[in-house]
Amino acid sequence: MWHRRCSSYSPALAAVALLLLFLPSEALTLHRNSRNIHRSIGNGFTVHGYSKQSSPRQGATFLCASSKNDGSDDVFKSSELLMRIEHDTTDARKEQMTTNRNDNNEQGGIQRRQFLIASAALLQLSLITSTAPANAKEPKLTERTNFQQSPINKRFGVTLSEPERIYNLSFITYLSRFLLVFDKECQQWWYTQAQAIPPNSSKEEVDRIRLEQFGKFSASVEVGLMDYEGGDGGDGVKSLLNALVKRYGPSSLTSVRRDENGYIDDNANQLPEVRKAKEALRQIALLFSLLKDYQPVESITQILAADDDAKIDAICMLDPGTGYLPPSFGIPTVSFPEPPTLGAKLFPGSLAKGEARMVETGRILKLELVDGGSGYVETPDVQISAPPGDGTNKKIQATAKAILGKGKNKGVIEKIQIVNPGLGYNAIDEVTVTITPPDKGWTAASAKAILEYQVAQIDVVNEGRGYAAEKPVNVIIDPPPGADAAGDIARSAFAVAYPKGKMTSYASFMTSNVVKASSSSVDTSAWIAGPTSSQLLTLLPSGFGLQFDDKLERYILTTPSSSNNWEDIITGRLEGRNFKPINPIFGFRGRSPIELEKSLDFSTVLRFVASGALCSSGAHFILTPIDVVKTKVQTKPEIYNQGIVGTFKKVWKEEGPATLFDGWEPTFLGFFFAGGTAFFLTEYFRRTYTALATTLIMTSQSASEITATSITSNYEIPLIIASAATSGFLCCFIIAPFEAIRVRTVAQPDYADNIFGVASRMIQEEGFPSLFSAVPVWFLKEVPYNVMKFLVFDTSTEYLLQAYPVAREDIRLSLLISLIGGTLGGIAATIVSNPADVVVTEMKKAKSDMSMLEAVDILLQRAGPAAFAKGMQLRMVFYSLLVSLQFLLYDAIRIALGVGSDDMKLYLNVLGAALSETSTT
Repeated sequence: MWHRRCSSYSPALAAVALLLLFLPSEALTLHRNSRNIHRSIGNGFTVHGYSKQSSPRQGATFLCASSKNDGSDDVFKSSELLMRIEHDTTDARKEQMTTNRNDNNEQGGIQRRQFLIASAALLQLSLITSTAPANAKEPKLTERTNFQQSPINKRFGVTLSEPERIYNLSFITYLSRFLLVFDKECQQWWYTQAQAIPPNSSKEEVDRIRLEQFGKFSASVEVGLMDYEGGDGGDGVKSLLNALVKRYGPSSLTSVRRDENGYIDDNANQLPEVRKAKEALRQIALLFSLLKDYQPVESITQILAADDDAKIDAICMLDPGTGYLPPSFGIPTVSFPEPPTLGAKLFPGSLAKGEARMVETGRILKLELVDGGSGYVETPDVQISAPPGDGTNKKIQATAKAILGKGKNKGVIEKIQIVNPGLGYNAIDEVTVTITPPDKGWTAASAKAILEYQVAQIDVVNEGRGYAAEKPVNVIIDPPPGADAAGDIARSAFAVAYPKGKMTSYASFMTSNVVKASSSSVDTSAWIAGPTSSQLLTLLPSGFGLQFDDKLERYILTTPSSSNNWEDIITGRLEGRNFKPINPIFGFRGRSPIELEKSLDFSTVLRFVASGALCSSGAHFILTPIDVVKTKVQTKPEIYNQGIVGTFKKVWKEEGPATLFDGWEPTFLGFFFAGGTAFFLTEYFRRTYTALATTLIMTSQSASEITATSITSNYEIPLIIASAATSGFLCCFIIAPFEAIRVRTVAQPDYADNIFGVASRMIQEEGFPSLFSAVPVWFLKEVPYNVMKFLVFDTSTEYLLQAYPVAREDIRLSLLISLIGGTLGGIAATIVSNPADVVVTEMKKAKSDMSMLEAVDILLQRAGPAAFAKGMQLRMVFYSLLVSLQFLLYDAIRIALGVGSDDMKLYLNVLGAALSETSTT
């Protein structure tokens, strides 16, 4: 009642009422403590009031995500703050209990205790007013429309790990973290799941439960990734990246204030929504860098460029090239690639421009003929002047030879070929070329030397904008014409430009002073060892970033080594530096996703009934010979006392093989109807009782559905017992008349010609109720039998699936486990039901009005208590085979009819819901 009364009050009013109970000193203490919390959690956090329209976990989220006006919020600390609040609340509860027990202690501790009590009451009141079932709101993520038919199905060979051929587990778990941080609905789901944690849980238990919840969430994300596999993997990865960018990236930035060139101005860049969008882009880039085989390098570069908005700051010449002509012939054109962009409206970018600066190599590139002369009979000598200098530098005089023409060009020097380009020549000192003249009357040839040039450096004319600081930009330089001075094919100059950005992927956009706060020594131990539950909502902070590996031709996640200071990283001057690649652990993926049972419609019910009917009747028909032998041992122990094998041989020899199938008709028909009813009703009542238990817990304990469901899951065995007992009880009325006819047919082979004759004669001689006279005994037989069959089967198969999880994905192993579980269930069911089976057989072996108690008395007189174990060994063989065969056929038929365990599961499509058009961030 107290909960219900409180639910009508506003949490804010209740909080004020509680705080007014205390002296101002306590209020000052609260103010000081809140400031300490603010400092310990991170810059920018301010603890605000609790929203009455939020659920308790929403309230915690509200506390965590609110920030001061300076925009220095840090959304990634929300889980830490929530855990602090929960732990402080637990401590406050304990302190309150201590206060109540020690109310007469010294007065100096009372004020401190009162403050803690007030804090706990304030938090708990807000929790109570929101956790009442009438006010509890189901997270939008878990609406039934977001549950879809699971593609995981052993029938089709589709396993949970299917997407891992493209997306590795690090990617899957980090994507899960990303969604839990940036998607409001996913975050709300995470906080509401805390209601499933028992109040008195230890830290280890909280870690275990939270990690299990994260594992199911990440498994659901992995199933959703099946929609983003694509034909060759690459297309699917790009589609996923584009969807994430569109959903969480800068699409909301179209209305942000910009300068005259279309760029977001510096003031707008400090707005929380701009920084959040840019941090989302950074995290998406870090996320996709975890991929190796299908990494979308171009798309990652576009994201980094949008975040960095880097300009060309420095250009490193990796190869100056050979064979370039002097500048007088024209300077080679320098061009830069277009800056990568996510869209001109969001990040327009501008092309950088550069100019080559040329310098002589000191070699003669070629000798250009000015005049080929005439009248040459013999090849003239060509003399090139020696390079200038005092001999302190290495000097080599160039040499060349003339080549005379033929035919109509006879006597004319056709060209001059460089033999040795020499070394040490320059453009200042003139190079003279002397050619031996021809005989008198003919024209002397002349030539001039052309020096070889190379590209010394590239001057930045326009630094451009919109480049990624993490990836050097290849500079395109026009190739030289023809050969170089040595006669080899000339090499084009090659340079790499290093952009400089105000930010890089090594710096988070969600904290202030990231450069000063970060150092070159980054602690990676928490990421390499794996997370605790308090770290599951933490994303990679400043100090972790990307570098492009030229050899691997992809980005790698790194931390800077000690040789790299933070300023070098921010400025982009990273040429020749070493980085430490890391392979962090972000959590684990569970064995199964977040699932919901598929509703039972008419078609599903028919297929469940058909599966149970076919498996039960088929298994009983196959094992009819064993059942016949068992019945003869129980009805005529004085004749059939040779044991199992001996009795089988005796019946075969004396009565013929056909006798072994006596009574198969009532057996088949009886268990066709009873089996279909039993298997379906067990499933139906299990669902019904589970839902009923959840509702009762919600009503009696004023608990949320999540809490009630968590509590109900601890009562799985009682629920199985209750559902199996109920279905067994109802089946007794179906199987009793058929079993009475079967026993009479086996015990008295000449009683009638067929089952219809047996039934008709029994009704005529004993009355219709005689067919149901053994129902009370059947209660004692069938109910324990049904309970043990399903209980042992479910618990043993679940244990085996936990021990051998691969069986969940392999249909052959799954059926083998069903066979083993059925064998164990059959043995257990035999032990508990054998006494009642003996009594039924005694009652129905002949015409009589024998009651159940009379049959028990006769059995005790005949053989004492041992009479109730008669035929147990044979029944253990029979029922172990029967139940194992039943469940094997049941699972196989269910799978074939499309109502297998995989077919009846709906999974929460976390990724699809998060990336849908109707979701909100």
